[in-house]
Amino acid sequence: MKVISEDKVIKVLDFIRQFQKKEGRSPSFRQIAKGCSFPSLATAQKYVNILQKRGMLEKNSFGKIIIPSNLSKGKTIIAPLVGTIACGTPILAEENIEETFQLPTSIFGNSKSMLLHASGDSMIGVGINDGDLIVATVCDTADDGDIVIALIEGSATVKTLHRRNGHIYLHPENPKYKDIPADNVAIQGIVKHVIHSF
Repeated sequence: MKVISEDKVIKVLDFIRQFQKKEGRSPSFRQIAKGCSFPSLATAQKYVNILQKRGMLEKNSFGKIIIPSNLSKGKTIIAPLVGTIACGTPILAEENIEETFQLPTSIFGNSKSMLLHASGDSMIGVGINDGDLIVATVCDTADDGDIVIALIEGSATVKTLHRRNGHIYLHPENPKYKDIPADNVAIQGIVKHVIHSF
């Protein structure tokens, strides 16, 4: 029979609350394990699950701890940071969710969204620079001229979508790169916002 330490339950809850107040977001299981001096991530997960079952905290659909509404200003949406997108030669899409963030709907809208790191210089003509954070609406269709997150044979890239003579092309916004023929492209999202790094 596994023993539940009530002291650890309180310790975890207190750590999560203090972290949320200080950082404006919830801690990861790794941060909880380190902050509470647990020997493993499994221990942190165990006590978070206990808190959830007792109704003392909630988790979102990605399994991340939700920050209480009283710490949030206005309505928000939860958006996962899902990896790095190439803005040069397409790279293999990273599907692991690195973190989740709360985005204010007053700025980013209510649509299901995701965040991705931009890498490369092929989209500098539209202000997407290496290291920027892209905010994209999750969808599988796009109009001509939309800046899209696209998958080509398992590799992901961000480009401007163009349709010409019955064919689809992904257009880089940098003259040193050529258009990419993409009749078999799978649209993953449409870029709506870019958060610049300085």
